[in-house]
Amino acid sequence: MYFAIDVPDPEVPALIAQQLQALRADAVVANGGQSLHLLVLLDGACDEEFFTKRYPSRLRRQSLYAHTSLQNFKSAAPHLMAAPSASSEQAEWLQRLFSLCAGKPMLSIIASTLNIDQLEQHLRPYLIAITSDTVEWPVRWADTRILPALLTALTPTQSAHLLSPIYRWWSLRRDGSLISWQGEAQTSPVPAEFDKFPLGDTAFAALVDIAEADAILANLHDVQPDLFHSGTPAECHARVVRHLLVANASGIEAAGQRQHFSALALMLADDFTLHPAMASLLRRTRQGANYLSELDTLPDDFWQARSAA
Repeated sequence: MYFAIDVPDPEVPALIAQQLQALRADAVVANGGQSLHLLVLLDGACDEEFFTKRYPSRLRRQSLYAHTSLQNFKSAAPHLMAAPSASSEQAEWLQRLFSLCAGKPMLSIIASTLNIDQLEQHLRPYLIAITSDTVEWPVRWADTRILPALLTALTPTQSAHLLSPIYRWWSLRRDGSLISWQGEAQTSPVPAEFDKFPLGDTAFAALVDIAEADAILANLHDVQPDLFHSGTPAECHARVVRHLLVANASGIEAAGQRQHFSALALMLADDFTLHPAMASLLRRTRQGANYLSELDTLPDDFWQARSAA
């Protein structure tokens, strides 16, 4: 499976360990030594054999779906796992986990006032979203590709509540660099006012749009893996995202046509849409012409010039 993310920056585990040490020191000074629990959130859907073959550890873990209607996902569910209790072991533990999960968007780190059972219960209302048409949607909080967008999709009240027991939540950007979010580190967060979190239509549409590039890249990688030699996974993703915006502005709406246009984005020079022949084609599709039919009108010099570039 193609995930369109780069491997983590080698400094990421050490950076988290350093920031964790500072958080512990601040907790002692500001809060009289309140609890700080270190946990990881792992997406089993990216590697269903992670706990059986890659990391058969005795550390405590808990499926987030265990007490929900999603419990049949079993090993493909998101899982919380507790860190080794000795803080001196945690830096090496983080290093190993990032190594095992490299290239897969399945690992984020949470420093929380709540232990693993309490945090699982706190997160439970956010595992299923419900849209205005009453359709319910599983929410993949453990997938680091969409975690930033999911947090943005929450209302300010929802976001503040979700993060309320969190000291810091670390994850990775697509380029492998570190990103994090900070909560208020409350020791007794209030219960959510819902058992499935309401997701507005605008936020839902934005999440669907964000997921499109990943779906297209996965499909293309299955049939044309040679297209992906032109850049890193993150660069390929960024290129497709940019050209899907061009497709939006040019009336290219059908899924198959958008995937074909994305393939051209990976195959040809990044500025292929500026070539006069392609620019003319896109003007015609904006006016209602069929994209696939118009491709036959492109002259040979377009393909030669853009491929050479």
